[in-house]
Amino acid sequence: MKDLQQKIAYLQGLAKGMELGESKEGKIIKEILDVLEDMTECIELVRDEYADLENYVESLSDDLSSLEDDFYDEDFFDDDDCVEVVCPHCDEEVCFDSEILYDDDIIEVTCPTCGGVVFVNDDDDDDDDDDDDELLFYGDVKKEE
Repeated sequence: MKDLQQKIAYLQGLAKGMELGESKEGKIIKEILDVLEDMTECIELVRDEYADLENYVESLSDDLSSLEDDFYDEDFFDDDDCVEVVCPHCDEEVCFDSEILYDDDIIEVTCPTCGGVVFVNDDDDDDDDDDDDELLFYGDVKKEE
């Protein structure tokens, strides 16, 4: 950037040395050099803001990476504790924790791709036949352990 500023300053010095004064050509050259000087200042501002933005994005990337490492450890979806269901709407495999199957609260598991419901553990006390929770799978169960 300094090189560009030096070149513009050199051109401004040459224009003064030519003593073009208030002639038509002199006015045009002076205005062109002023525009070049303004453009150089704008470019310098953009470069500074770009550097700040680059640092900010790098910081966000580091934070996201750290968060992913903390949240998604290697055993996050351990096969022994995972139920896989194929979404009946988009055929996407949906994996969820097997503890949800028998949770006391009513829980709906939705497909992250299409938002369709793939599982509901319905704690319906209206059934007089049995007191067990009714498990409603809306997709094909691939694996339950």
